[in-house]
Amino acid sequence: MSDWYSRPLGDLITLQRGFDITRDQQARDGAVPVVSSGGISSYHDTAMANGPGVVIGRKGTLGRVHFVDVPYWPHDTTLWVKDFKGNDPRFVYYALMMLDTEFLNVGSASPTLNRNHLHPLPVSWPSLPEQRAIAEVLGALDDKIAANTTLVQVADALAGSLTRRALSSARVPLREVAALTMGSSPPGTSYNEEGNGAVFYQGVRDFGVRFPQNRVWTDAPVRMAAKRDTLVSVRAPVGRTNLAAEETCIGRGLAGVHSRSGHAMSLFHLLRDDPTVWEPFEAEGTVFGSINKHQLEGLLVPVVAAEAADSLESQLLAVEGRIAAALAENVALAKARDELLPLLMSGKVRVKDAEKVVEGVV
Repeated sequence: MSDWYSRPLGDLITLQRGFDITRDQQARDGAVPVVSSGGISSYHDTAMANGPGVVIGRKGTLGRVHFVDVPYWPHDTTLWVKDFKGNDPRFVYYALMMLDTEFLNVGSASPTLNRNHLHPLPVSWPSLPEQRAIAEVLGALDDKIAANTTLVQVADALAGSLTRRALSSARVPLREVAALTMGSSPPGTSYNEEGNGAVFYQGVRDFGVRFPQNRVWTDAPVRMAAKRDTLVSVRAPVGRTNLAAEETCIGRGLAGVHSRSGHAMSLFHLLRDDPTVWEPFEAEGTVFGSINKHQLEGLLVPVVAAEAADSLESQLLAVEGRIAAALAENVALAKARDELLPLLMSGKVRVKDAEKVVEGVV
């Protein structure tokens, strides 16, 4: 680390509080991202800062860092880098990700970060060439994650389009095309985080982009959903869906929906892509809105035309396979990035060694 030095953060960059923006202003048409503490929250027709930019959440999602490569509007719930002072913007992004901001929570009921608490923090900093080399290595992983994310979005839109084109004009109660299993939570004493037993999903908070996140397992499962069953949230928000990647224990917040015809992917998209399916329950929803088995079985769902059913399922299996592969690759890429980040940012691993790791996953 001979070319690294320690400086207060405020000597290296200048942070500025973001700009207030009303809901009506955020509703304007435009291509300028409004970046809140949790990420892009809306779009606007006016930019308040030029890209590339770095934003850190100061209120709400405290300490989360975002990189923006286009002109943008930093929201009032963030701090944004007003002046990079000649440093590499993407390196600054990774450097801010390394900050431990928990002890800087100077709010009370509403946690808040203040730039006056961040600027004095001592940080280790390398030369500009080293900054660029580190940013290039870590950026290659993030760029691949972004490319995969775009692929997933395009593939998802394609799957929805294929499904809509294959529909007939009929609708039938869900019970006619699927068997339902309402979730039931196992005893709390059976839970573990070591992977023992069946993976357990309690409700929508476990949902991911396509598949739930494995966080808890149980050695005393009660109700199970089969691999490729559609998992439906039966408590607010009602109607959210994911796919079961394996045989799964489901809790009270979920139902497993199993295709009677074996067309699991088609059923998933029938429940996911037609917003009118869930409208009756959204209209009746309360703070603790939920639906029971009888209501779910009576849900009117679109019907795929008989002559198109097998072809559609085959096409959706191919599309969903590509989505699953991209999401799995993103998990591996994020793991490699998160492992390399502290090592590179501390100088414990040289860029040349990190490049070999990246070559193995990108």
